[in-house]
Amino acid sequence: MAANREALNQQLQQIVDSLKEQGILDHHFEVVHSLKETNSPFFLAEILPLFCLDVQTTLRDLSRTLEKEPVNYYDVEELYFKLRGCSSSIGARRVALACLKLYQAAGNKNKDGCVLALNGLRHEYKILRHGLDKIIEENCESSILKCVPGRRICGKSCRVSHCIYTGDEEPWLSFF
Repeated sequence: MAANREALNQQLQQIVDSLKEQGILDHHFEVVHSLKETNSPFFLAEILPLFCLDVQTTLRDLSRTLEKEPVNYYDVEELYFKLRGCSSSIGARRVALACLKLYQAAGNKNKDGCVLALNGLRHEYKILRHGLDKIIEENCESSILKCVPGRRICGKSCRVSHCIYTGDEEPWLSFF
């Protein structure tokens, strides 16, 4: 059992290393991951869904803010700070870097630039989620995360026989 757990942890580390090599994640992700040892084994299962919810809500709010005329660039900058802060603290490097274009466009009061930056942020977030989905899928198949048949994890049907997750929010990354 311990050897199997070690092999699974090695697979997880390889995926995280690959995401770091691609610049999707940075060292902050490993810092957050290490907090599970001191706080709770389910720390990431609790914090990462909150991160995703924050990003999705902020992107939605940003889109709504940019749809209004005239654009309130102060609100755009506030949403930038929120998105940049949560992305940086969790280790979502490319999302955090994509925030800079939004900040520059808002500072220049350039609506088209803000819309372009928002699209870039959505793209980087999609890439981040895809990378994290790979982690989930690998661990679902390895039975670290046991899911109810038909339960959807990050938009994918689970293939394992039962589930330890009982909440209503997105259960992704609850294998940690």
